[in-house]
Amino acid sequence: MGSTVLLITHPPTVPETLPIEIETSFVDEQRSMAESDLAAVPAPFDREEIPNGVIRARLNDTYESATDSIDRIGEAETPYGRLGRANSARVDAHQVRAAWRAIAEDLTLSDLEAEAAAIEDAIDEVLAQWSYVGDDPVRAVVVHEEIETEIQAARNWVSAEPRRTSRDEGTALDVADLAEDHERARTSVAVASYVFDRFQTSLDATAEQRSRFEAAGAELREQIRARMGSLPAEDVDNPTALVDRDVAETTGVRALASLGSEARYHADDALEADDGQTLASSILGAADALVNTRAFNTLRERIDGGDDVSVESVADVAQLRADAVDAVEQARTADRGELLVRAMLPWYANEIRWTDDQLERESGSVTLDSVSFDAIDYVVAAETCRAVAPVSADVATTLQDP
Repeated sequence: MGSTVLLITHPPTVPETLPIEIETSFVDEQRSMAESDLAAVPAPFDREEIPNGVIRARLNDTYESATDSIDRIGEAETPYGRLGRANSARVDAHQVRAAWRAIAEDLTLSDLEAEAAAIEDAIDEVLAQWSYVGDDPVRAVVVHEEIETEIQAARNWVSAEPRRTSRDEGTALDVADLAEDHERARTSVAVASYVFDRFQTSLDATAEQRSRFEAAGAELREQIRARMGSLPAEDVDNPTALVDRDVAETTGVRALASLGSEARYHADDALEADDGQTLASSILGAADALVNTRAFNTLRERIDGGDDVSVESVADVAQLRADAVDAVEQARTADRGELLVRAMLPWYANEIRWTDDQLERESGSVTLDSVSFDAIDYVVAAETCRAVAPVSADVATTLQDP
């Protein structure tokens, strides 16, 4: 059967945003670095330049990825999205140039390994300057979560294990891999430093938010503990046992099992995240756990109330998709905790696009049973997107209470 009939409308676009002003000049700086690296290599490479077909194919693919990212920077809907594409281009271009230098100029792994200390110093410099300041705790938690994420990413990339067993000084691909890791780390450091600087500049007044974040995190973890009793184990062997009436293993029941597993996983993760070093990330992680838990409980009540959420025709799948799209649009109208909604909604709304793509790939060659299985993700998207607004409002209240 053809599944393209389901795609009556384009999936909702929910771009990632950040509540600071990202200057065009900063995006252009990343783009210029990428263009400079690309200009220094004779790519796309031919057989004379790189006889090894595996290396040549990898570097040409990466070169193409870099140029594509540059070309598509302007297509992103938000400055944050444009920055992401510029940074992707920067990383890809740098690894191509490093690999070419390994071939043409004898750049070695040892040369690159010597760069690590400077990157670690740059991370330490950002950490020394950064603190949990802000004038609105909701905006502050979203911004500081981004900073924490970038700092952690930089640490991870600069200390990443080699991806393949190398001999002697390694191949050009070994050099490319390490150059990529280091450039990702440098990019994350640059973003963390820039975001904190722009955030500080934007503040009308500066107030330390650490104690507020600590208290909010503790309160949210208590909320998670109070709700965990309703959740199944992470692995659900019999989805129909999750409801209190006789029902077949429908698309909705399978979605319930998926949500239950996700909720349990994220709840456990949120309770283990109390390290005092990533307070903002812990709050967003707790919010994620509460979204999944609320979505699970809401869907279970819906099925217990008599709605099987079953798929018996293509029209049923189309309706589930429409329901998910409507949930996204409803979340966008939230009048409480809007910044948290904008931060979290893309996590769940993008499930619609991914499911659309999956059905499009299967178009013309799948059974209704197969489509009904893919439609699980539409149900999950609908329930999680519906939960985003009320959870965001609750988390905002928790953050704003003294």
